[in-house]
Amino acid sequence: MRKTGALLWLWLLLLSLWLIPAGCGPAEKAADTEIYIPILADAAWLLADGSFYNGASLAVEEANAAYAATGFTVKAELVDDGALYEKGVEMATGLARDPAVTAVLNLQNFDVSKTTAGILAESGKVALFPYGAYDSLFTGDNPYLFCGVPAFSDLGKAMAVYAVEKGYRRIAVYYNGLQSQEELVTAFELALQNSNARVVDYISSIPSESVFDAIYSRWQALGVDCVVIAQYGLDEAFAVLRTIRNRDQELPVLGEPIFNRANALAVNKEIAEGMAVPSTLIIEPGKALEDFKERYRSKYGREADIWAVQGYDILRLIADTAVKLGTNEPAAIAEALHDQEGYRGVGRHIAFEKGGALVVDVAKLPILICRDGKFE
Repeated sequence: MRKTGALLWLWLLLLSLWLIPAGCGPAEKAADTEIYIPILADAAWLLADGSFYNGASLAVEEANAAYAATGFTVKAELVDDGALYEKGVEMATGLARDPAVTAVLNLQNFDVSKTTAGILAESGKVALFPYGAYDSLFTGDNPYLFCGVPAFSDLGKAMAVYAVEKGYRRIAVYYNGLQSQEELVTAFELALQNSNARVVDYISSIPSESVFDAIYSRWQALGVDCVVIAQYGLDEAFAVLRTIRNRDQELPVLGEPIFNRANALAVNKEIAEGMAVPSTLIIEPGKALEDFKERYRSKYGREADIWAVQGYDILRLIADTAVKLGTNEPAAIAEALHDQEGYRGVGRHIAFEKGGALVVDVAKLPILICRDGKFE
C-alpha cells in the first residue's frame, strides 16, 4: 500500500512537470529580446505620402524573417501625436517611461522634437531623427541623439556651392525665421564669402500678391538672378513658390529639401518645374539598392523614393545593431552607433559625429532638379 502510494505520488509529480509549458524559458528570452521601435509622428502627415512608413514596415518584416532563429523579434508601431505640442510631449513621455522601448524614430514637428529629444535621452532611450531636427540638438555630447539627414548648415553649404557653380551673383533669400531656416541661410551666406555671389535681399514673409509686387520690383532693381526659399511647412513652402511663379516663371529658384515630397509635387509640378533642391541623402547605387527597390515595388506596387530607402535603412540600423550586439539595451546600441566604421544600409553608408550629427561629405551632396513632377 505504501509502495503504491509512493508510485502514485511519483507519477503525479512527473505529470505536473510535464504539464509545465516547455516554452517558459524561451518565451521569457523572446520577450527580453524584442527590439521595440516606435515611430513618433503626426500620422496624417506621415501616411499621406507613405514612403517612409512603407520602407520601415518592410524592414520589420524582413528583419523578423532574417532573425527568426536568433530569439530576436522586431516590432515597430506608429505613435500618433496629431501634430500637437502637448500631445507630442505626452506621447514621448510615455515612451520614455516604457522599459520595452529600445529606440524611437522621432519624426515630430521640430519645435516639438526640440523638447521631446531631451525627454527621451534623459530616460536612456535612443532617439533617431530620420527627417532631421534643429542642428543645435546635435552640437553637445548627448550619446542618445542621432540625426538621420544632413545638418541644415550642410544643406546651406551645398546650396551655396551650387549657386556659385551656376554663376548666380545677386541672390534674394526668403526664410520664415524659424531656427532651422536660420541655420540653413546663415551657412548659405557664409559659404558665399570667398565667391562673387552675394545675398542682396532678405525677406521673411509674403502676405499677399500685392505686397509681393513691391518686393519683386525691388528684386528687379537689385538685379536678383536667383531666389532661395527656406520655409518650414510643406503647404507654406509651396504657397511662397506659387506667389513667385505667378509673377516670374523664369527666375531660378533654389529651395530646401521640403519641396521634395511626391504627394505635394503631384499637385504642384508645374510651379516646381526647373527648381533645384539639395538631396537629404547621398544615395549610393549598387546591387543592394536595386534589390531593395525590386522588393519594395513587388510589395507596394510603386517605386521606392529616397524616403522609402531612409525608412528601411534607419529601422534596420537599429535592429541589425541590436542583433549584432546580442542585446536590446539602448545604452549599448547608442554606444555602437558612434562606431566610426558606421553602418552599411541598402542605400548608403551611415555614420555619426560625436554629438549625433550625420557624417556628411558636402561636396558629394547632390542637387536635384525638378522635371515633370520629380526631383532627380
